[in-house]
Amino acid sequence: MGRTILCPHCKSTFDENVLAKRVDPNKCPVCGEGLLGENNSSEIVKEKTKWYYYKEGGGTLTTTLSSSFTPLYTFEAVDLKDAECQLKEVLPSSPLVNDSTPDKVKCPYCFSSEIQIIPRKFSLLAGFATNKFERVCVRCKRKF
Repeated sequence: MGRTILCPHCKSTFDENVLAKRVDPNKCPVCGEGLLGENNSSEIVKEKTKWYYYKEGGGTLTTTLSSSFTPLYTFEAVDLKDAECQLKEVLPSSPLVNDSTPDKVKCPYCFSSEIQIIPRKFSLLAGFATNKFERVCVRCKRKF
C-alpha cells in the first residue's frame, strides 16, 4: 500500500498506487485539477496598488502621490471600485463616495431637464395675482 495523496482543490484523498494506474496520474479523478499544487493560469492573482485620498479639490482618489498635498487616507486596493468601497468604510461622508445630488426636474413628456419656471398670473378659482408657478419645458413647450 502506497502513501495517501491529498488534492489541494477538492480535498479528496487517493492512494498513490491507484493514481499510478491512471493515464494521467498528476490529475485528480474527482475535480480534474493538478495534484502537484501548481498555480493554474485560470487563477489570476490581482496585484494590489496603493491608493491615496486627498481632501483638497472636493475629494480626489488617485494612485499618484502628490508633493503639494498630503493624503488624508492611504490604502491598498485592486481597482478603483475596491478603493471606493474601502473609502466608504473609512469615510462615509466623503464627497467622492457620497454622491447625494438632488434629483433634477424632468419633463414628463420628453424627459428633458431644460425647464423654465413661469409665474401664473391668474387662476379660475382664486382670481388674479396668485403666487403659483408653472413649469414649462423649453424643448416641447408643454406646461406641467
